[in-house]
Amino acid sequence: MVSLSAVDFIVIALYFAAMIGIGVWSVIKTNTREDYLVAGRRLGFPLFFGCMAAMAVGGAVTVGGTGKGYQLGIAGAWVGGSLGMGLILLGMLVSSKLNRLRALSINEVIERNYGTTARIFGAILTIIYTVALTVVQVVSMGAIVEGIWPTLGPIYAMILSGAVVVFYTFLGGMWSVTMTDIVQFVVKTLGIMILVPVFVLRDKRIGGVSGFIDKVPSSHWNIGAMGGWGTLYWILLYVPGLVIGQDIWQRVFTARNDKIAKRGTLLAGLYSILYAFAAVMLGMSVFAAGIKLDRPELVFEAGVTHFLPMGAAGLLLAAALAASMSVASGTMLACSTVVYNDIYLRFIKKQSSGASADPGLSAMERHHAARSEAVEPASGKHDVWVNRAIAGTLRLAIIGLSVWITSLGGEPIFKALDLSYGFLSGAVFIPVFAAFILKKVSPRAGLCSLGASAVAIMVTMTYGETQGDLDFAIGGNWPIIIGMAIGLVTYTVITLADANKITPNTEIDEGAVGELPVEV
Repeated sequence: MVSLSAVDFIVIALYFAAMIGIGVWSVIKTNTREDYLVAGRRLGFPLFFGCMAAMAVGGAVTVGGTGKGYQLGIAGAWVGGSLGMGLILLGMLVSSKLNRLRALSINEVIERNYGTTARIFGAILTIIYTVALTVVQVVSMGAIVEGIWPTLGPIYAMILSGAVVVFYTFLGGMWSVTMTDIVQFVVKTLGIMILVPVFVLRDKRIGGVSGFIDKVPSSHWNIGAMGGWGTLYWILLYVPGLVIGQDIWQRVFTARNDKIAKRGTLLAGLYSILYAFAAVMLGMSVFAAGIKLDRPELVFEAGVTHFLPMGAAGLLLAAALAASMSVASGTMLACSTVVYNDIYLRFIKKQSSGASADPGLSAMERHHAARSEAVEPASGKHDVWVNRAIAGTLRLAIIGLSVWITSLGGEPIFKALDLSYGFLSGAVFIPVFAAFILKKVSPRAGLCSLGASAVAIMVTMTYGETQGDLDFAIGGNWPIIIGMAIGLVTYTVITLADANKITPNTEIDEGAVGELPVEV
């Protein structure tokens, strides 16, 4: 239990009130489909960088990273560091092209290059992984709120914290997420990366930098403490998965231009790595102070209680909430966007979302088609309310799912997360990534690669679960490795044999870039 002063409670209450107020204010900025889903595609560098950085470091890095630091030491930074590596790879290789696509989801890109069946597969997988990731964040937020107000209990704590996120994302969509993420970015940076080091090093139990170094055992300074196989797992899970994650891509789509998208994504990756080390250092500080804890998820709250003064403790707990809220709001919106854009709009209303279904159109032609669609009723107020209805329904269902899964115990949550990220990295990464780096692609190769790698992952995981072999089961390395290997071989062989290859539909006529609208 965390011992907080009245000032701490006021700080936390003001934070919640600010999130709700931003949601109400954001309604006036949300007039079209693109306003609601991608903030009108007009974010400048400060807003874009802050939002991307806030999205990358959630409760898993803040609370989970602190626990890893307590248990393993500096090696715990691989969790958040792998996320940062994924963002850097995304920024180096594809973020500029992504921004120019004028798309709403990753599955539009899949369909442009590999066909309708591939888009359906991608949409289903994206929904599964965004739901799983959101559930983890809701449970994490509930744990923090329960620590602040123990009388609430875990169920009502999740409902309260989840309801705040649902409210502001329901009203303002990506504009709400953008504005709240900027607040959350500032709070997380101030709390985790500035206040924590200052107060930890001033604590008598730590004794400054020299005392900290002396009191942390040498084993905690081993960056490879997880072992090569354990470290590889986090890299395989997060780096490819982050490069093709709908929640991350949707943030890229909000940038005003490709330069902002590229630079902001790269810097957000560096920020994520620094943030991961800061969280791990807090956990190591709790260990160095001699504070004994049985459960790693209690390390963060213990650090807040023992190191920070009145007011700062409340701010740091608000930072932890901010971390989870940033990811939860982004993944909630990503999930509803896929349902709207890839299922409702594409297959129920039979619209192609900016002519995305036609692989023969150039990016500039798709852009002009999207502008023509923008004047139709589907892009007006009615369409925004359709988005809100889908989003609100999904988010309430996610809160209910979080409550139900928690009643079963924590293991199903992480099984679902490992399962969804495993399929993203092992099955979807190869064909999507290939569309951005190859001059010619084979639609048949992309679809066959998706199917073959998905089957391989499923068979490998099933074998591991039935045999009790953790390396082959859900959460192990081999399903991802085998899936990527089979996907790569399948894609390569069929591409070489296919005479009907097409130019990837990810390019834009550089001479016509000036025709793209410059937003303010």
